[in-house]
Amino acid sequence: EKVIRCGPLGSGDAVKAVNNVLNAAHVLLASEGVLALKKYGVDPATALEVINSSSGMSLQTQRLPTYVLSRKFDFGFGLALMRKDCGIAKGLVDDLNTGATLIPEVYRLMQTAEAKYGGNIDYMRAANYLEELAGCELSPNSEDVG
Repeated sequence: EKVIRCGPLGSGDAVKAVNNVLNAAHVLLASEGVLALKKYGVDPATALEVINSSSGMSLQTQRLPTYVLSRKFDFGFGLALMRKDCGIAKGLVDDLNTGATLIPEVYRLMQTAEAKYGGNIDYMRAANYLEELAGCELSPNSEDVG
């Protein structure tokens, strides 16, 4: 196991929280973008195939077909835990007066998804909240959800 010393006491926890808020942000941004593309007429699987061959690719865009488009939502990390880590990252940027706008928004979206669906589900289900807002589902050939 690789150990990386990050700095003073608590730095590793801070880095973990920022890593997880980035993870959540990638899932949310990719879901929102692909929802818009679906409403434009592009099949979500096709959109992700192109994105995953291009500069917008991330580990999370690579996972969307397996865990979101498939409707499995079973990556294996709880929504409550992800919301907690996003909250730690939000607290960090708030405490340091960084002027951050995106991390607090990711936290708000994860908090809203948890309030709506419960915390004992997979964090990939946060995409469901964005689907409800968009009125369509991130699955190939699906009809509107709203």
